[in-house]
Amino acid sequence: MREKIRTRLYEMSDADYRKFSASLIPASGRGTMLGIRLPLLRKYAKELSCGDWREELKEPEDLFFEETMLRGMILGYGCRDIEELLSYLEDFIPRVKNWSVCDSVCSGLKLTEKYPERTWEFLQPYLYSGEEFPTRVGLIIILDHFVKLGEKGKKIPRKRVVAMEDLQRKEEKSPYLEPILNILNREFPEGYYVQTAAAWLLAELFVTYPARAVRALQELKLDVFTRKKAVQKIRESRIPDREVKAFLKEILTDDKNQQ
Repeated sequence: MREKIRTRLYEMSDADYRKFSASLIPASGRGTMLGIRLPLLRKYAKELSCGDWREELKEPEDLFFEETMLRGMILGYGCRDIEELLSYLEDFIPRVKNWSVCDSVCSGLKLTEKYPERTWEFLQPYLYSGEEFPTRVGLIIILDHFVKLGEKGKKIPRKRVVAMEDLQRKEEKSPYLEPILNILNREFPEGYYVQTAAAWLLAELFVTYPARAVRALQELKLDVFTRKKAVQKIRESRIPDREVKAFLKEILTDDKNQQ
């Protein structure tokens, strides 16, 4: 089966796209790349998930970057039982060596939204592992599948616009908002890819729960880089209006003055 899959991957490869993708991922974490666009890889993962995909996951090693990503994408499409998914994730997470595999795979793990309590429990050791990519996996799964979870499974959407008055308004309750902020209430020495994930998570909280998130920006015990990156990501978004962006810039200025 593996040779059949590799033949298909070769057919989908694109030399120009390989050069582009390789420029975005550090050489130490990407291994050998074929250069396959994500929509094609997702489509193939979905196709494989309709067959005997568990046999493919028995393969002990991945030769190509895309094989690792494909392995993770198959989980998102193939698993229907949360315990089976989490069992496969235990094997998969140590294979994650770059942000691209992490983020592309985590976004497809939608089954976790149906079992948030079990998934949350599973993620805890990874969130506090002290290792860069296991920690990032945990943060990105939370970003993708927990931020917008409201009471009784209700989805809480992003704000279309965040104005100054939104920083004072009461918001819909989320059972995971405070637990997420507790996870973010620390410095992140694990490395750049954890710091940027934490910043991205906080930025997503801001455009969903602006009043609580702006307080968090001022109160959380974040390292300077993560805090600065979070404010940068929020200010780059089109959702906060000009007045809010100016206010956030003042927060950064105050932070510098206190150093």
